[in-house]
Amino acid sequence: MLLFDDKLTSDPLQFGFKQNSCCNHALFTLTTVVHHHVADNSTVNICALDISKAFDRVDHFALLQLLMDRNVPRAFIDILLNWLMKSYVCV
Repeated sequence: MLLFDDKLTSDPLQFGFKQNSCCNHALFTLTTVVHHHVADNSTVNICALDISKAFDRVDHFALLQLLMDRNVPRAFIDILLNWLMKSYVCV
């Protein structure tokens, strides 16, 4: 168990950046759901969204506020804030 597991939770259907999870798990879930609906003669519509660059556009202060709301230890938030302030890049 990681130090902040109880504070840094995510949706069980998020597969990226998680221990013991990979793209294959996401693809398996997708194909299982599609096969289920196709077996019921339902129409299946899929929308794919590439958000690989989304973190560049995250409101970092809103993220830090969310972490504070989840009672993440102040030392962790300070480290993250320090890192975010030093790694800012403007393109």
